[in-house]
Amino acid sequence: MKGTTKIGERINCKTEAGKLEVSISGKIPKWQESLLFFWVLAWSLCGLFIVQYLFSDWPSDQKIFLVVYLAFWTFFEYKAIHAWLWRKFGFESIIIENGELFLKNDILGRGKSLKFFTDNIKDFGWLTSNPKSFGNVYFKSFWIVGGETIGFIHLGQKVTFGMHIEEREAAKLIGIIRKHFKK
Repeated sequence: MKGTTKIGERINCKTEAGKLEVSISGKIPKWQESLLFFWVLAWSLCGLFIVQYLFSDWPSDQKIFLVVYLAFWTFFEYKAIHAWLWRKFGFESIIIENGELFLKNDILGRGKSLKFFTDNIKDFGWLTSNPKSFGNVYFKSFWIVGGETIGFIHLGQKVTFGMHIEEREAAKLIGIIRKHFKK
């Protein structure tokens, strides 16, 4: 059976000769993408502003504070740039072929592919969470890379994917993937 199926705006499924390829785009509305870009730009400028103070004549305890501050700034700079790149160019790739499931978070052709044997997959389905919990609301924010909605257990390890997918889209995708587990 060959065919291409689109689920919602961001999910594309392609089936051919016992192989399923699913692509879940990280795209967001243009206004959110622009807002995220300007956040990265403003954060970067603030960090550069602080860096210039590092080379001024300050007491050593204040320089230590600036170095520690810049360490935290660098971590969040990385996270902000990663989120913007994910939302601009990223997608999740799911491939099922010959009894193997491959998951990859791809940004500009980069990303590590993880391989799982479908015979070892247990409890495949929708991840339930409290819709009013702080964690659930936070991880559904557009500036976060995360918010996985589908998961399974593979040899005792919890594996999740399907970032920021609505429940009805996830239900359709789960049904398509389950059909290919049996082949």
